[in-house]
Amino acid sequence: MDNKLLKSFIILSQSRSYREAAEKLFITQPALTKQINLLEQELDLSLFERDNHGARLSAEGEMLYRNALVLDEQINHFLCVAKKIRTGKTGNLNIGYTSSFLNIIPNIINAFNNQYPNINIKLIEMPSVQQEQELLKGRIDLGFMRKTEGDTLSFMPLGNDYLCVVTHPDIKNRKKSIDDLIDTHNIILLSEISNPELYHVISDYLKHRHLDKKPVQYLTNVYSVLALVGSRMGVTLLPHSIISFLKSNFSCEALTDFHSEWVLGLAWNKKVDIPLRTEFINSVVENNQSENSNS
Repeated sequence: MDNKLLKSFIILSQSRSYREAAEKLFITQPALTKQINLLEQELDLSLFERDNHGARLSAEGEMLYRNALVLDEQINHFLCVAKKIRTGKTGNLNIGYTSSFLNIIPNIINAFNNQYPNINIKLIEMPSVQQEQELLKGRIDLGFMRKTEGDTLSFMPLGNDYLCVVTHPDIKNRKKSIDDLIDTHNIILLSEISNPELYHVISDYLKHRHLDKKPVQYLTNVYSVLALVGSRMGVTLLPHSIISFLKSNFSCEALTDFHSEWVLGLAWNKKVDIPLRTEFINSVVENNQSENSNS
C-alpha cells in the first residue's frame, strides 16, 4: 500500500471535507478523490459516505480508521529508523581491541555514546593479528590495534605503547642495567594463552637480548603476576599501558631496542563503506583533538 493513500485516508477522516483535506495535504481535490478511490479499490471497501456536506466515514471506514492511525505511526517510526541507519545515527558496531587500549577506550566509547545513544557497541578483546583478519573478513567494523606491516587497512595513529621491566621498588637498583636486573631475578610473565600478542613480543625481546634461556614462570592472570612481583619473588615485563591502567606502585622502567615500542591506532577495512563507522571515526578524531588541546 502506498503510504500517501493511507495518509489521505486519515486526513480526510479527520477533516470530513475534501476541500480542507486537500489543502492540508497540499494537493488538489481531484487528486485527493483519485487517491481515495484507489485505496477503496485496493481494499475492495467503501470507506466514505459522500454528501453535500462533505465526507464521513462509512461503517467499514470507522473500523479501519484507528488501525490506520497505528499503521501510520509504525510506518513513520520505520522511516525514522531507516533514516538514522542511513545517516549513521543508530545500529550496531563490533569493535576489536587489545589490552594496550584499556586506558583510552572508556573515554572514547563514552564520548561516542553521548553523541549517539542509540548505537550499540560490542567490544571484543583480540590480538592485533586476529583483528586484521576479522576486519578483512567483515566480522568486526573497527579495531584498536597495533599498526600492521601492510597497507590493506586504513589506520589512524592514536599513540604508542612500550615494554617495561616491572619490579618491587626494593629490588630496583639503578646501578644495574636492565639486562642484569632481568638476569639476576626470577622472571614472571603472562602466558601465551592469556595474551598471545604480548607473549610473542616479550619472547622476541628476550631472545634478542640473549635472555631467552633463563627459566620463566608463566601465569594466566596479570594480577597474579603482580602479586608475585609485589612479594619480591621476581620481576616481570609488561606494557606501560597495563601498569598505568592498574595504577600500581611498582617500579617501571622502559625497555629500549628491538620492537620494545609500537604504534597504536584505530584500523578499519577501507574497501567497505559503513556510515556508522564513519561517525565513530569522526568522534575519535574530535576526542583526540580535545585531549591534545587540553594537554
